[in-house]
Order: sequence, then C-alpha cells, then structure tokens
Amino acid sequence: MYCLTRNIRKFSSAILLIIVITYYFVLIITHMRYLLSILLCLLVISGYAQSRMPAFHKYNDQYYFIDTNKYFHQHSLAEVGDSLKKLEQLAEEAGDPEFAGSLKLHAIIKAFRERKISNDTIENDLLMLNAHARDNGLHYLEADVLQMLGDFYGENNEKQSTAIEFYVSAYAIYKNFSSAQFPPKQSYIYTLAGMYYKYEDYNNAIKYMQEAIHSPNSVNKNIFCSMYNTVGMAYRQQGKYDSAIVYFKRSYEAAVRLENTAWQGISQGNIGITYFRQKKYAEAIPLLKIDIESGLNTNNIKNSIGSMAILATIYNEQHEYDKAEELLLKGLRLGQSKQFWPSYQLAEQLFTQLYKLYAARGNFKLAYLYADSAIMAKDSAINRNNAVVLAKASEKQNFIQQKLDEEKFQNQAKLNELAISKKRIEITFAIIGLGILLAVIVFITRERKRSEILLLNILPERIADRLKKKEHPIADYFDHASIIFIDMAGFTVFADGRDPKEIVNILNHVFTSFDNIAERHGLEKIKTIGDCYMAVSGLPDPHPNHAEAATQMALDIRAEMKGYEASDGTPIEFRIGLDCGPVVAGVIGRRKFIYDLWGDTVNTASRMETTGVAGEIHCTDRFKKIIEHKHRFRARGQTEIKGKGAMDTWLIVE
Repeated sequence: MYCLTRNIRKFSSAILLIIVITYYFVLIITHMRYLLSILLCLLVISGYAQSRMPAFHKYNDQYYFIDTNKYFHQHSLAEVGDSLKKLEQLAEEAGDPEFAGSLKLHAIIKAFRERKISNDTIENDLLMLNAHARDNGLHYLEADVLQMLGDFYGENNEKQSTAIEFYVSAYAIYKNFSSAQFPPKQSYIYTLAGMYYKYEDYNNAIKYMQEAIHSPNSVNKNIFCSMYNTVGMAYRQQGKYDSAIVYFKRSYEAAVRLENTAWQGISQGNIGITYFRQKKYAEAIPLLKIDIESGLNTNNIKNSIGSMAILATIYNEQHEYDKAEELLLKGLRLGQSKQFWPSYQLAEQLFTQLYKLYAARGNFKLAYLYADSAIMAKDSAINRNNAVVLAKASEKQNFIQQKLDEEKFQNQAKLNELAISKKRIEITFAIIGLGILLAVIVFITRERKRSEILLLNILPERIADRLKKKEHPIADYFDHASIIFIDMAGFTVFADGRDPKEIVNILNHVFTSFDNIAERHGLEKIKTIGDCYMAVSGLPDPHPNHAEAATQMALDIRAEMKGYEASDGTPIEFRIGLDCGPVVAGVIGRRKFIYDLWGDTVNTASRMETTGVAGEIHCTDRFKKIIEHKHRFRARGQTEIKGKGAMDTWLIVE
C-alpha cells in the first residue's frame, strides 16, 4: 500500500512538472521577440560589468547595435530610457565614450521624435553633446550630432540656412571615413544633396547625390531610386534633358530590380515629363498614362494629378479638347477630395489648361472664370497666404462647377433653339459675339488694373514708375536714412503646433497696424520676413527729419502693442531696433521684383532688434545723437554686436 501511494505521488509530480514546462514554453514562444531584445541588452550589460573593457571597438559595431535593436525602436523613451542610461553609464565606466555618447544621442533623438520635451531643451542638449564630442576628439559622434542638428533646424522653415550649415559641418568630418567605417554616410550625403536641391543649387545637388550613389552601404535599397530620380530632376531643371533621361531610366531600372511599383510609375512619369519638355509628345503620352495609373494604384495622388495636367496640356496643343477636358476635370475632382487640397501649384496648372481649353472653344465665360482662378492660385503660391485664400479658392471651385453645370444646360438649350430657326441662330451668334467682345474688354481692363495694384503693393510708386519706363536695374545711394526692424519675441515657439489660420490672423492684424503707423509717419515698408517687419525713413523720397519719423513710429508701435495678447490670452511682446546712416537701395529680380536695402546701416539696425529687449526700443549711439534733443534715453551699456564687436547702445524711454 505504501509503495502504491508513493508511485502515485511520483506520477502526479511528473504530470505537474510537464504541465508547468509546457506553460512556460508557450509563454516564452509568445513573447520571444521581447525576451530576445531584453536578453541582448542583459548580455551587453553583463559584458561591460564583467570585463570592464569596451564592448564595441569600432563605430560601425556600435552603429549597427543601436540601429538594428528593435527593442529600442519599437518602444517609447519612457520604456527604454532606464536601459539606455544604464548602458551609457557602463560604457563610460568601460572607457568607451564614443558609444556612451551615441546612446545619449539616441535618447535625445527619441525625445525629439516623440515631442516629449521642448525644442529649446533639445537644442541645448544637442549643442552640449556636440561640444563634448568636439572637445574630446569623438569624431564619429560629432558627425552624428551635427547631422541631427541639421535635421532639428531643418524642421523649422525659418532656419533652413542654419540646417544646411550643420549638414555641411557634418560632411566635413564623415567624408574622411569609408562607408564601412561610417554606415550612415550614404544617407547623410543624400540628405545634404536634397537640401541643395531644395535651395535650387542644382550643381551641388548633382555633385553630392552622385557621391551618395557611389557610397553604397544603405540597408534601404529604395534610396537608390530616389537618388537617381533627384539627379534627373536637377539636370531637367538645368535644361539638360538627355542627362535627365539617363538618370530617370536608372531610377526605373532600380525600381524594377526592387519590384517597387510606386517608383516605377514615378520614374516613367518623369521620363514622360522630360519628353514633354522636349516636345516629344508621342514618347511622352504613354509614359504619362502609366504614371497616372501607377499613382492612383499606390495612392500617390499628387503625382497623378500633376501628370494629368501635363497630359492635358499635350491634348490641348493637339486640339484634342474632349480628352483634355476629361482629364482636367477628373484631376480637379480628385484633388478636391483630398486633404492636401488646395495645392496651389497643381491648382494653377489645372486652371490654366482649363482656361486655355474653353478659350479655344470660344466659351469665354468659363475661360474667364478659370483664368481668374489660375491667377488666384498663382498669387496664393507666391504669397503663401494659405489661410485667407483657402476659403476663397473653395468658394471659387464651387462657383465654377456651378457655372459649368449651368453652361452645359444652356448649351443644350441653345442647340435645341438652333434647330428651330436659322434666323434665331444668326441673332444668337450676334449677341454672343457682342458678349465675347465685352467680356474680353472687361477682362483686359481688369487685369491691367490688377497688375497696377500688385506692382504698387510690391514697390514704392516712384520706383514702379521708373520700372514702367523700362529702367532696369535700379540702384540708388542715399547718404541719410533711418532703418527700423520690429520682431515678435518668442513667436516661433508660440506658433509651434498652433492652427495656421490663427497664426496668419495674428500676423495680418499686427502687420496691418504697422502699415498704418508707417504711412502716418511717412515711412516706406520694405518687407516682412516671418514675424519680422522692416521699414525705412528717408527714401526713396529724402526726408530731413528721417530719424525723428522713425522714432515716432517706434514709440507709436510700442504704445499700441503694449499688453498685446493672442486670442487665448498668451501675451506677445515686440523688440524694436533702430539705426541711421548711408544706404544702398534698388530693385532685384526680373520676373518677381523686390525693392530692397543693403549696407552696414541695415545690418546694424537688424542687430539692434535681435539683441534688444522685449517691449523696448533699442538704438545705436549715432542714432541717439540725432534725436537726443527731443527724447529721453536709458543707457544699455556696452553690447556685443555680431560682426561689429562691443558697441554703446541705448533704450529710448520716451
């Protein structure tokens, strides 16, 4: 009996052991990918702790460890932060500062991507890490941090030039390494080339993109499609169509090898567009059709609409108006159904071709409506006044569509009437002819008046008159003028993440007030740059009291904007900078004119604003000496001015 009981107990224990093992086996399989990642981290930590020696002897080992570790990439900073800090501490203790810095940079990047901390903190952390890498000769880390600084500033449209400076600084370091030593070399050069393309510096874009192509070490093979395509577009922008086609074909061949249907369509479409530029319509048409179909299938809608507009242009030139109309209206309906609409560049292409189509058909009523919409779209693209024009463009689209439907109905009624009486046909054509003539006269008169108004909005009246008399270039020297700069303190941080309509409304309200004050005191507005406003006193018409007029404008702005708040109650303060002296003024550009100022006086006035105090008026010593008999001042003391050194500057009290 005892033996039987003992055997039963042994059998029960065995069954229980099998159940437990099975349960944990299933649990391990289910969570294997997480356990493997954690195990990898534990092995690395264990290796550091036991050996007290660097776990990675080469940068590429470190790079691949971080870049391929899915645990770090698939989890938030809150989940992996402690692991990163422990690895960083152990790396420092093991004498591997390069790897420790890479881990710190990885944490900063994750914080930036997840928007966990402010941009100011991100910027400060990156600059400190860059200084640490530079001072300690950690060249791989320094290149990575400089590249990240380029990415950071690149996301701010007002700091694109700063971004490219950091990209170039990074390149100066990593260009000396091979791709095997520095794995991200290809993608970094690709980013630099792309920035040059954005700046329309096509020679450098081609140069660096070709260097990226010959630095093959990227895990993402699709990048080759993009690189070849960008070189092709740069050549096309330069009018070198044969070279452009060579690279578009290389992009297509790479896409075929990678079985990437989206890039196949884009590449063929770009070849078609290049043939279109060469007026090789027979070769262009089938390729554009492929691009349209590919874009629709891969949800690359903007690309499809662009190719529709180009294909419709060909049909218009070949007088195949039915085909052109079908494509243009399809592209318009498709664009209006998407969130990216209105895309002003696409809208201008579609409206321009619709205008030409209906003008060719003799339907001047619709031609005028689409011509007006094309002008609005072009103006919107130039001025980037999206918030204001968005509602107008939407209303215009609805109005045009309504008119189109009405026109179709009217045309059908006219056809029925034409079948009834020949005499009625003659009368109808006479009336239509008169209407067309009147419409053309009204259109020409309105466009001429519109051009005059636009020119006076851009240039002073005296300068506009000189331009109309074919005087170009225009360049004048003025011995005495006063420059004023006004900037919204902290507006970049305030605008981050806010509704674009709210931002545009604030800028419109503020700058309209400035315009009124400038007009009251006889100053000439020169331009606005982001949230910065620039005006001048003493030109193009000389003003004996130019400094006093600029001072009165500054005082009025300070008084009017004191206590200014956004709609949500956020206070916004203004910095004002003033200087006076000689100035060079002139008109630059041939298609898009701009009246601008140059010289030391302009630069110094700008520095007065940037180094000024929110809510105060900051001026130079030479400006103070001109108006000191009428106003009170508070000494600012010696102020370090970029490019000028230490200067005595003043705050105007009243």
